Amino acid sequence: MLRRLAGDFVRGVPQWDAASKLSLVLGAALLLLTLGLGFFGPPAVQMPARIGAFGLLLTLQLLVLWGNRRAISPYHDAQQHFIKGDYAAARDILEQIPQSERVSVDALILLGNTYRHLGQFDESRRALERGLQLKPGYHFALYGIGKLHLVLGAYDDACDFIGRALAAGSPAIVQFDLGQAFYLRGDAEKARHCFDSIASIVADEPPQAMLCAYYRHRMGGSAPPDARSIRQNILFWQAEAAKYSPTAYGAALQADVAALRARLGDERG
Repeated sequence: MLRRLAGDFVRGVPQWDAASKLSLVLGAALLLLTLGLGFFGPPAVQMPARIGAFGLLLTLQLLVLWGNRRAISPYHDAQQHFIKGDYAAARDILEQIPQSERVSVDALILLGNTYRHLGQFDESRRALERGLQLKPGYHFALYGIGKLHLVLGAYDDACDFIGRALAAGSPAIVQFDLGQAFYLRGDAEKARHCFDSIASIVADEPPQAMLCAYYRHRMGGSAPPDARSIRQNILFWQAEAAKYSPTAYGAALQADVAALRARLGDERG
């Protein structure tokens, strides 16, 4: 409990409001006083003092949560909007978070990814590059920049940054994006290696699994995705194609969607 309290204290207190800082100082002083009485005071007051010290610890934990509310809540709210696909709302929240706050690096990266979803590619690049500058080698930033390059059709740069993100600690599922970048730049051997490496993982991501099966079929040596998989997941890729329609990546996805719809028509016929 004390270790967690100390960690939260060091990370969050500089961003607190004055009233919360004063409350923490007074609470810590009172905690030290009760601990002193609990161990070195008269026998009659030692046990009540120890019970009081425990209660103060719980109170100080709540105070830490309250003091950190301004640094944590906006970023958390933006994450929730991002997860739900409400990128405009996420952007509006993130743009209000000062870069000086302790979540600024992650907020910048999330903002950069949000801009990408909204088609604000120049803003996305600036936010992601700033995040990487603040935290060099950070895999979230490397992946974000790699994904942006993928969307813009800069497949060589996408392969470079996403590969570096994987080396820096990105989850294995990111190999799907790396495989997609290799595939779109025409490097079938490396694309196939990426897709083979995540065969068991990608099964938990149906849209990626369907497109992965389609890519592998196009490269030869495997069966195409079945009609049920296509029907269940094609709308996801249709939306992605529409979102990035001004880019080479969007055009490539649109061609894939058209080919998959044609396959459904062939099966019905």
